[in-house]
Formats: sequence, structure tokens, C-alpha cells
Amino acid sequence: MKSLMTRESECDTVKTMMDQEWNCGRRVAICGRRNGTKAPRLEVEHEALQPIHPSMAGKLDPVFEELYNQHVAKTPAQPVDLVRLRASYSSLYSYGTGPSPEVGRIYEAEITAEDGARLAVRVYEPESAGPWPVHIDFHGGGWGLGDLDTEAHVCRHLCAKAGVAVIDVAYRLVPEFAFPTAVTDGFAALCHIYAQGAERFNIQPDSISLGGVSAGGCIALALAHLARDHKPAAIPLRLVVVATPVIDDISQYRSAADSPFPSMKENEMAPTLNWARLAWFDRLKWSTGGAEQRHRAGWLANLLSAPRYDGLAKTVIYTAGADPLRDEGERYAQLLMQNGVEVTARRYPGVPHPFIHMDKHLWQARDLIDRTARELRLAHYFACPPPQVFPLLP
Repeated sequence: MKSLMTRESECDTVKTMMDQEWNCGRRVAICGRRNGTKAPRLEVEHEALQPIHPSMAGKLDPVFEELYNQHVAKTPAQPVDLVRLRASYSSLYSYGTGPSPEVGRIYEAEITAEDGARLAVRVYEPESAGPWPVHIDFHGGGWGLGDLDTEAHVCRHLCAKAGVAVIDVAYRLVPEFAFPTAVTDGFAALCHIYAQGAERFNIQPDSISLGGVSAGGCIALALAHLARDHKPAAIPLRLVVVATPVIDDISQYRSAADSPFPSMKENEMAPTLNWARLAWFDRLKWSTGGAEQRHRAGWLANLLSAPRYDGLAKTVIYTAGADPLRDEGERYAQLLMQNGVEVTARRYPGVPHPFIHMDKHLWQARDLIDRTARELRLAHYFACPPPQVFPLLP
């Protein structure tokens, strides 16, 4: 079976130049080819991330600062292309990732998307006998990066510590597949696992949870709405648990100062993810579809504009103190609470957006992973099952 990454590597090289100094931006071009069709040329200002900007003084955990300065801050400037960046993305934070536990079995399979495309998934089975509850994971990567290796260590931890099967989904990426293809791919995976997972994956279809990091967290949160509204009956979920999720549509802001969320300006120059890189990913996200793409995306482009927030599964949202996305994640948690949804929200101080990948050194990452496993155990093994929702009679 061809992996998603192998298929992506068949694209022509997508060239970008990433500046390596925080105080100097360059105008870079992105263009690509897939199946003989060029993606539109896109020019963006991409300000690089290292060394740590003076405005972040006093905001970062000293352990993270030392780790970052040792492994990232002095990285020499070099040209990269998007295909190569994709190929190396899952090992980008390997300097901070600790060992992960063994699980019973790991294998790969495929699921059919809404348009008939085949999506790769990776299944992690516990050592105990099934059928198991199942946690469906969606990786991060700004909608344009990431694969089944991106959060493999997290999937292992959750499988082993929570005693659940974990199915990691390789949704399709921008710009080759216009947003919100990632979300519709995710929903197709959820529907397939709910309908056929008992037979295909030896899971309990009445005990499903969703999760993800960053863009993957946005997918998981959006799917909770789609699962609630599914016809003729809702798809029952035990839990949605996400870390540092993307929530707002930043394309409506010209600068970090335009955002209504203070964290966007406070962490405008944050290491690993700053405003300039957010803008770069956002323009990549919207580079292919024009007005039709915007219409198709609707509220999926901004979870703060969803039609309603009631009736959703219990939700856990973790944010990072030094992440530009911090406040929008916490605002979304507030909206859920105001609409009667059971919510746990926790902010980890002193760490940037991708800190979950640095569990070898950061207590915050270890705590997040262990708390997530605990939440999954409670939701799947000790909580009452979600009520069945039946369609109204005519």
C-alpha cells in the first residue's frame, strides 16, 4: 500500500525559502504541481523563528529555552522545499521527544473518503484482548504538513496507558486538496469506524473518542458538531480531547494586533510558531479555491462561528501559555461551557505551541499526555455510555 507521504512526494518540488533570522523577513514563493496541475503561485511574508525574540523574555520555561537554544536557535539558513519539509516534519522535534511504550500491535489500513479517495490510517491495539474502545486521532501540521508519524509517540502512549485502540488518520493536505477536505476526510473516517469498525478493527462502536493537536484538534472539535448533527441519528461520542487547537480564521486579520485575542499579540514572536508562520500557513490553506472554497468551508473555517454549541460530547482543551493560539482555544472552551457542555480547560505555562512533542524534557508535555490517557480511561471505562439519539417521528 502506498503511504500518503509517498503519494505526496510524487508532486513536483514546491520551493520556499525560509529566513533564519527573527528580525528579517523574505518574500517567498510557493508553487506546486500535482497530477499535472499547478497550484496557484502564492507570495507570502515568512518570518523565521530563531533565535528567541526579546519580546518573549520571561514568558518561557527555562528548560524549554535551554532545549531550544541548544537544538534550534543556531540552525544555519538553508533552502528547503515543501515536499522535503513534509518528509522531515514528523522528526522536527525529535530532539525533545521521549521514548514511548510498546503496544500490542500496530498496522496500517485504508478508509474510503467522501469522494472515493483512499485514506491511510494506522491502528494501535492494546495488549489486552478486544474489542476495545477506540480513540480517533488527527495529527497537526498547519493543514499542509504532517502524516502518520507526526504524533506516533502520543498514539502509543494513549493506547498503552488508556487501554484503548487508537486509529490515526492521514487526512489530505493543502494546497493540493483545498480546505475543508481535511475535515470531510476526518468525518468520513469517523463514519466508517462507527459503521464498520467492529468488524474491521475489533473496536466498540458505542465507545468512540476524538482527539488531535493544532489543526488536528480543530478537526476533532469540528467533527463533534458533525457527529451531533448526523442524520438519521447522531454518532455518539464519549469524549473530545485536543491540544493547542486552531479555532479562529486569521485570514480576517492583517496583523497580530488586529486579532481580538491578546495572546496573538503577546506571542507574536513566539518560538516554533509565531504570527508570520501562522499567516504563511493560512495563505497556503486558502491558496487554491477562491470564493467557492470559502463558501464550501462555511463555519468550519472558524469554529467561533458555528451555528450552535449545545449537545456536544464532553470536551477537554489544553492550551499553551506561549502560543499565539492560546486565547482562541480558551474562548471556544467558554462557548461550550456557556451552552451546557461539560468542559475541562487547562493552560500549560511557559511553553509554545508544539510542546507536546517535547515530553523527554518538559513536564508540561508529560503531564498533558498522562492527563489525556486518564481522561480516556474515565470516558471509556467508567463513564455512563452516551445516550442514544433517535430521529423524531413524523
